[in-house]
Amino acid sequence: MINVLRPTCRLGLSMMAAAVFALAAAPQASAQVQPMGALNTQQLAEVDKSRAVVIIPGGIMEEHGPYLPANTDGYVSERQAQDVADAIVARGWRVLMFPGIPLGSGGANELAAQYPFPGAYVVRLNTLRSVYMDLADELGEAGFKWIFMVHSHGAPNHGRVLSQVSDYFADTWKGRMLHVTGGWEAFSAADNPRKDLSEQARQEDAYSGHAGIDETSLMLFLKPELVSPDYRNASAFTAGGDRGMIDVAKQPDWQGYFGAPRYATAEYGARLYRISTDAMIKEALAALEAGVQSGPRQREPRRAVDDAAIARDSAIEKRQQEWLRNNDP
Repeated sequence: MINVLRPTCRLGLSMMAAAVFALAAAPQASAQVQPMGALNTQQLAEVDKSRAVVIIPGGIMEEHGPYLPANTDGYVSERQAQDVADAIVARGWRVLMFPGIPLGSGGANELAAQYPFPGAYVVRLNTLRSVYMDLADELGEAGFKWIFMVHSHGAPNHGRVLSQVSDYFADTWKGRMLHVTGGWEAFSAADNPRKDLSEQARQEDAYSGHAGIDETSLMLFLKPELVSPDYRNASAFTAGGDRGMIDVAKQPDWQGYFGAPRYATAEYGARLYRISTDAMIKEALAALEAGVQSGPRQREPRRAVDDAAIARDSAIEKRQQEWLRNNDP
């Protein structure tokens, strides 16, 4: 892994250009990361499953307001998965990169039960669970012992489902299916670049949580061509904690984001990306060192919002099942 940026220093334009070039070049180890979908039956059968890690990049089609693409989480996860893979290969492991899965649950519009919402095309929790449990069985039965799911989407119910799948894989196939979440904690790390923002920017972006300075900056760094230039004039939707996000999302003029994306910069995104991705790499390597006996981690959910989302899932499932019963050929 190349340490592209030192988060505690301010970067000039020349340093920023060098950092972007270094990141775009990618480590030499990436040549040893193989796309799993490109391998044939003989190649897959010959894989030493005890020294191979399957990485599944995850995403979600979730609205990110008028300035960011709906697949923002997927783009971030895809790049993080590659960096995690490079670090694993550098330790002598083989990495098979599974095709990305753009399925997730818990869009930001869920906070205020705003359905439908342009850009939010999620699946029910039971669907998400079934997809990953099916993959756990397929990969486990094939003999794979190490599977890493890389998701930048942080909805609590979404994370809880992936942790359940991790437990299932461990109990059933005696392996490790880790939901790599180390990057979340990094957003509050001591060297987070937020401390270098102006006081006004920090106040307007307080607890942005979704499509504010952080995510807009990440996309300006990773996929600037997909960021609408109108973000520079974006109004602030300031929230304070989970309760504040719910209140803001209920406002009639809410546009699908929190905080103040107009303060976002590619430089800020580069620093934040490096901090969060390094934390994910650290978590993944620690898991490999600890062995398959270690258990998965799990985040604490926001119960009121999560319970409402689960109730909505149940209602949708009931509607679908009733239709199937009435239209069974």
